Amino acid sequence: MAPTVVGTATTAADGSWSYTLPATLPSGLQALADANGGVLAVQAEVTGTAPDGTVMSGSDYVDAGVATGAATTDGSAAARQETPDTIQVHPATSTNAITPAVTPDGDPAAQDSSPVPADDAVLPQWQATDGSSTTGYNPDVVGGVNYAGVTPQVATCGVNDRVLATSVQYTTVGEGHAYYDATAAFEYSTTLSSTWGIATSIDGKYWSIKGKISRKTSMGRATGFTGKGPYWAQQFRVPIQYQERDHELLCPNNRIVHNYSIVPIKYLVPAGKPVSAFGSDVSSHDGYNAYSRSNSSYRAVLSRGMYYTVNAGTSVTYSFAVKVFNVELSLDTDFNSNHFQKITAGNGAQEHDIWGAKGPVWSNPGVLYSY
Repeated sequence: MAPTVVGTATTAADGSWSYTLPATLPSGLQALADANGGVLAVQAEVTGTAPDGTVMSGSDYVDAGVATGAATTDGSAAARQETPDTIQVHPATSTNAITPAVTPDGDPAAQDSSPVPADDAVLPQWQATDGSSTTGYNPDVVGGVNYAGVTPQVATCGVNDRVLATSVQYTTVGEGHAYYDATAAFEYSTTLSSTWGIATSIDGKYWSIKGKISRKTSMGRATGFTGKGPYWAQQFRVPIQYQERDHELLCPNNRIVHNYSIVPIKYLVPAGKPVSAFGSDVSSHDGYNAYSRSNSSYRAVLSRGMYYTVNAGTSVTYSFAVKVFNVELSLDTDFNSNHFQKITAGNGAQEHDIWGAKGPVWSNPGVLYSY
């Protein structure tokens, strides 16, 4: 089906471009933004042709914050603060849509592929769905021709967008920590207050994370845990439905090519499966050794019988938040009034210390660690 076109733009001589949304959006687009927490999530499709006629294309996902004034939301404000992005344009030579491998719904009991937050691990630039090495892979070389230095000519291509496959996978959205005599609590609102890195591909085999997309739909439900600890720390996962999509480009001179993306759609509990699940053990971030390595300016003391809650800012980015269609996706989650991490100190004789993963406990700590 043809996607809704928000607008078109032509690049400047240096390749830069921008598009300004109209002050009043069409009712259909405004309804989509309202249902997504004031954020209009759009795909930018860049197309052109090389001198030999080869179609050059690139995809990116961007958020536009369209709720303003009294209607401003946390999501729309965050979207307006996003920095400009760069779209890589490569030769598109896939003339037939791929058939994705069947990906069954995820097992909530399975461990995450990575037991550490993204601050400790980074996704590779390229991933191959068949598990083969991506060393030496160059998306600009096709048939022995290197298109890296080619300046594409303007070519307007029509787009047909269709879903190739869907899958529900339990996805890491946060974590809780409780050392010594403390207990941990965590809540994740199914407003999906998260932003995903989107996987894109020009051939369906080699994928790269490019751009981000927010899902902030309001559904009035939440899931989480409380009273976990002491000496306990685990990641937390929720079931998210994903789609692998084919973007069929209908270009001049009857050229038809394809590129692909993997995108999150919504929180969806498979029939008979848990509404949420625990993920990997992350207790290595707690305790004396972790405390001694931490930034002293990030630390604070949690007095006996008291609690501390993070309910604003952004959690750490999880580079390996989920594996779907054999591709790893990244994710970061926004803390808000319906999504928080909480540590409660017991009444033990020893002092209870907490510190932030990426900042002071009082200023966007990301995750609270415990000792």
